[in-house]
Amino acid sequence: MVRKRTPRKAPEKIVTKSERRRRQGGRSARVRASVLQSAFAVLTEKGFQDFAIAEVAARAGVHETSIYRRWGTKQALVLEACLHFAKDAVPVPDTGSLRSDLVALLKGLVAMMASPRGQALVAMSVAKHPEGVTARQTYWQRRLEAMRVILDRAVSRGEFPRRADPVAFLEVLIAPLYLRALVTGKPIEEWPYDEMIDRLLAAYAS
Repeated sequence: MVRKRTPRKAPEKIVTKSERRRRQGGRSARVRASVLQSAFAVLTEKGFQDFAIAEVAARAGVHETSIYRRWGTKQALVLEACLHFAKDAVPVPDTGSLRSDLVALLKGLVAMMASPRGQALVAMSVAKHPEGVTARQTYWQRRLEAMRVILDRAVSRGEFPRRADPVAFLEVLIAPLYLRALVTGKPIEEWPYDEMIDRLLAAYAS
């Protein structure tokens, strides 16, 4: 009589703490990206006033309580969603020269503002709801601080005055786009930003 061999069980794999952290971190990053994408989609479609965390949770496939636990408020979620979108939509260029950096920056900004998602950011720029105002102010503070790297690099290359205020320069540079988008209604694509950059740089050089 031939005895059947009992197949040996494969040894159970031991999962270390570091592996568990990596797995959780990967899933956490995917969930975060899904929530931020869903949040920005809701903001684009509904605006800040009608933005609802419950709808974001449904689209992202997560529990509403998970969003509140991580972000706490509607304002915080909208802010991070906007920053997440703007970072990818208008990256801070590094071309090697101040003028070409500014041209690339404004070219990206014009393209973004002309898109439906960019228009959602523009709409948030005039939000009157208290939470919307706070989110807008924090958004612009962080975006201007990110963009000022262009001017900081230019100072080190001798292309921009060391004593000049880089944030004020950026405000003057960007303001005409928002004037067109929010006040005059003129196409922002027709704003001659190449010429305006040259004039502004010449004014600061003098």
